[in-house]
Amino acid sequence: MCGFHFIKSYKGQDTLMNAFQDFFIETIEKCFDWVSKNNWPMKAENYAPILLFYIIIFRRLRACENLMLKGYPLDGYALLRDLKDRSLMMTGIAHNMATFAQFFSLKGPVTHDNWAKTTGERRSEELKMKERLIGNKSGLPAHVITELKRWDQLFHNEVHGAKFSFFLELGDWKQKKKLPNLGPEPSERCAMYMNRACEIAWLILRILPYIQPEANAFGTEWNRKKEILDNSHSFICRMH
Repeated sequence: MCGFHFIKSYKGQDTLMNAFQDFFIETIEKCFDWVSKNNWPMKAENYAPILLFYIIIFRRLRACENLMLKGYPLDGYALLRDLKDRSLMMTGIAHNMATFAQFFSLKGPVTHDNWAKTTGERRSEELKMKERLIGNKSGLPAHVITELKRWDQLFHNEVHGAKFSFFLELGDWKQKKKLPNLGPEPSERCAMYMNRACEIAWLILRILPYIQPEANAFGTEWNRKKEILDNSHSFICRMH
């Protein structure tokens, strides 16, 4: 019922997100097709784990979408925070701010004795990269940095303590004078998910070219589709 309500009410959003997911699948399939014909790229020693990282990003995106369609948009919203962080991390790697190995401790085995140290190093790299991409060291205008910090904090509020879920339900309880439902029901709360989902999908779209085994490996038609999706996400995000 919730999924039908969403698709009927927000056809544009549904079409765009489906098109993006289809393109994401096509991209992963092109990676494996290229490898089957050319073998793993010799000059990219971490290509296989990075490809796996993209596959996990796709699965997480599907989890977010399924939660929303099943009537749990704010749970999907909370899960989008991880996608945002993963996408920013890969953006930094693509811009040579750090290596993939640094983030996943691939330079050596993680043991019980060095686990805390490697975890701390990884967290430190993430924070430094975040500052350079969207923080005070990014070179972005002050008002843009302020908005990005607010964007980040909104995710934090739902992930830690489910504050949006709690206060929205509490408000409905007081205003409508009825007990909260145990199960999902169609509501306009999916708008909060939809806005952020488009932004995160656009961010992921921008890092898809990095997974090409070599320059222009996916061909002109792939580039044409990416440009169409890029323009579509730009348009809908400006509408927010």
